[in-house]
This record gives sequence, structure tokens and C-alpha cells, in this order.
Amino acid sequence: MSFPLWSEINEEASKILKPDLGIRSWDKLTKEEKNLIWKHLEPYLFDKEMYQDEYYNPEDPGYYYDFFDDANSNVRRNAVQKSVDALNIRYKAHAYARDYFSFKSLLNACKDFYSIFSFDHEHVVLELLSFYCKFLIEECEEAQKAIPKAHNETKKVYQARVDKAKWSYFDEFAKSLNEVFLDFGINVSITRAGFLPRQDERILKAIYEPVLKVLSENKWKEVNNILSNAFAEYRKNTSEGYSTCVTYTVASVQAVLQLLVHGKTGSGDLKELVATARAKNLIPSDLLTKEIFQDIQSILMAERQKTGMAHPPQEYATEKNARLVLNLAMIFIQHCLTTK
Repeated sequence: MSFPLWSEINEEASKILKPDLGIRSWDKLTKEEKNLIWKHLEPYLFDKEMYQDEYYNPEDPGYYYDFFDDANSNVRRNAVQKSVDALNIRYKAHAYARDYFSFKSLLNACKDFYSIFSFDHEHVVLELLSFYCKFLIEECEEAQKAIPKAHNETKKVYQARVDKAKWSYFDEFAKSLNEVFLDFGINVSITRAGFLPRQDERILKAIYEPVLKVLSENKWKEVNNILSNAFAEYRKNTSEGYSTCVTYTVASVQAVLQLLVHGKTGSGDLKELVATARAKNLIPSDLLTKEIFQDIQSILMAERQKTGMAHPPQEYATEKNARLVLNLAMIFIQHCLTTK
């Protein structure tokens, strides 16, 4: 029997220690809250105090690298610089990372990264963090590939090693970021398929995280890309974005079934694919699952027809429509993969 915390036996204490801040956007946070979030994430980013002017020593070209002094220093250092550079390249009219744009150094990259995180609009901050995660994953993968394949290591074992390393640091960062974002009531969380709208924590952990972990495997790359597009459209917070999200989400379900049935994407509608997959025992076919699949399939097809963007929509989707379709699709995909 473990000793109970005061908050575990006193509901009032629990509410005071961890108040419900609701669900809010990044832009609703105060400067102090953003600073607290940074400090929580600092182990996965960098110590912002280390690049203050008093540390500047132009005669020491190695001083930039003192900001990063752990086993993942190269990964984080490269990801920071690539992130601000990518932001400047993609959004040329803004040049959000102005110091780095003027002179490309790690010092300026850190200054710009922290400045954007602290003062820019929510969309810019999440785009920067998206780039950072993208480059964390790529850097970890490249670092692992640089380790030669052992003479007794099969191709399958080697690829498994690379895949595990590829996601290792991102998964740690994502876990910490999601915990912090949840405590501060921020309306998004991050997964291997990118940022997605905040879900109930139980739904996120029971459905989204395990499904997206499976879909991050190379054989599901096309599905993962389609879902990433769905999440990106949802985050636009527009009627067109929600409708496009519906279209992409239903397409991701079709892609899963096409890969299961045909081994490649490109052919077969949802109803036909479900019937074939069930007949071939590629997806569960018990009575309960059959009825659930039929209901979800009907809703997905109806929503795509009504609010999706594959054809001129009868009406545009709302946030509720898009969220419902996302959640149902994730449940559908989870059941499709239970026999795999």
C-alpha cells in the first residue's frame, strides 16, 4: 500500500493544486505562462539564459555549442537551426527569424526561436514547433543510419533499429509537451502525425496515440500523410478547412483498407473494401464488430457526401462534424488493425 498524497484524498486541494483552465488557444496565454511552459520544455530545447550577451565571445567560435551539452546536443542544435531557417524559406514575405536571416549562427537561431515562441501568433509558434519536431525525427534517423549495419544484423533488424531511434527523442519531447499543454489547457496536442485538436486524455491515450504509432511505420506512410493533412486542415479553424478535413479523414480510412486488401492505395470505395476485407478475414468479422463497422461506415460516407470537399458540399462542415469524423475514423482504423 502506497502513502496517499493530500490531493488524492482531498478534492478541494486537488482543484486548487491543479485547476481546470478550460480549453484555450496559445494566444490566450500570458507572457508568464509562456515562460513557464518554456522552462518545462527547456530540457528538450535549450537554456534560453545561455545566449545572453554576456556569454558572447566572438574570439571563441565554439561558444555557440556550449548551449547544448548532453547526448542529444547535435540533434537539438541542428533541429533549432533548421527550424528557423525553414520558417524563413517557406514564408519569405515575413522572415520570422530576422536575426538568423541576417546572419546564420546558432546564437541567432536560438534568439529567434525563443522570440517566436514567446511573442508570435499561435499559428507561427505551432508551425515552428512542427518544423522542430520534423527535424528532430530526421536528425535522429540520420544519426542512427550513420552507425554501420553489423555483419550479423539482418535487414529487418537493422530497419527496426533505425525506426526505433527515429522516433525516440520525438516521443520523449511529445510526451512532455502534451503533459504541459494539458495542464495549461492548450487546445492542441502533438502526435506522430502532427498536431491535432485536443481530445479527452482518455481518448488520446487509448485510441489516437496507439493508432498513430502503428501508422508511423513505413508501410502505412501514405495513410499517415493523409491523416497529417486532415489534422492540418482542422487546425485552420475555417468551414473550408473542416470540410477538407472530412474529405482527408475518410480518404485515410479508404487508404488503410486499400493497403489491407490490395497491398497498395488507389482503388476501391469504402463499402466494397469493407466487404472484401471482412470476407478475407483481414478485419474483424464478428456480429458486434460488423454492426459497429456498418454504422461508422454509414456515418463517414454520409458526412463525406454532405460536407466533404471531393464534390461541391451540400453544406460546409463545422468543428463538431470534423471532430466526429476524426474520432470515428480513428476507432474504425483501430479495429481494422486489431487483427494485424
